Amino acid sequence: MILRAEAPAKINRELRVGSFRGDGYHEIRSRIVSIDLGDSLEVEPGRGSLEFSCEGEAAPRDDRNLVVRAARRLAERLGISPDARIRLEKRIPAGAGLGAGSSDAAAALLLLSRLWESRLSEEELLALAAELGSDVPFFLVGGEADVGGRGERVTPRGDGPPADLLLLVPPFPLSTREVYAAHRRLHPAGRPLPERLEIETSGEFFGPNDLASAVLETRVEMRSFLESAAQAAPEFAISGSGSTVVLRGAGADAARRLRERHPGARALASRTLSREEHRRRIVSSGGS
Repeated sequence: MILRAEAPAKINRELRVGSFRGDGYHEIRSRIVSIDLGDSLEVEPGRGSLEFSCEGEAAPRDDRNLVVRAARRLAERLGISPDARIRLEKRIPAGAGLGAGSSDAAAALLLLSRLWESRLSEEELLALAAELGSDVPFFLVGGEADVGGRGERVTPRGDGPPADLLLLVPPFPLSTREVYAAHRRLHPAGRPLPERLEIETSGEFFGPNDLASAVLETRVEMRSFLESAAQAAPEFAISGSGSTVVLRGAGADAARRLRERHPGARALASRTLSREEHRRRIVSSGGS
């Protein structure tokens, strides 16, 4: 039997970055929402070992891939051999602030839990997800949620109305590690986290992204993408640590104009997903 699932991407509606922690991470407070751009994952019983293949967007094809690490970690937790064949089709650009690898890891945990008949509770699976990466727990929840700590604390929020978005993806990735390092150089004393997110009172779709200046410090070309976004839509923001700029309210011909101005970049239409839509996509289905 083959089990299949989608792995939806995410955007950050607001991202606030606090003090640097002793474990190498920053305290954050963020509002994240799932979107309908996603990767596809298939798993089936293996032939005595773990086999992994990956097609599409650029991503590690070996043990560096979070899908492989998720499989090995889950098998270790269950006390079994990681025996499965896994196929990943990548559509979410890597290094774009869209949670590509983290969403794939969450989907892999759910698919392999079913394949290997895991009896882990939801809490145990969330704890395992947090070991793999800060964004992975969110993708087990999906929809719209607040995240805290280094990202492992996920508080579901009520779904807002679906929002049509345009994703302006530059032709280069950004390293989360490098962007946070730039943030520390710009703010060596750290910043206190606000008690509430700005979007809770502003009425705007996007709030501040505290990493925006660090993104510009890391890749000066990002400034032209932000200038183009400002001309194309009334609301826009960098998602996470970049490089994607998310536009809301863009005109009908905005995608074409953005592609013309930025050859090599992509302008992808997308929309937000409710928690139920997210779960329907990420929960496995069987097939032959």
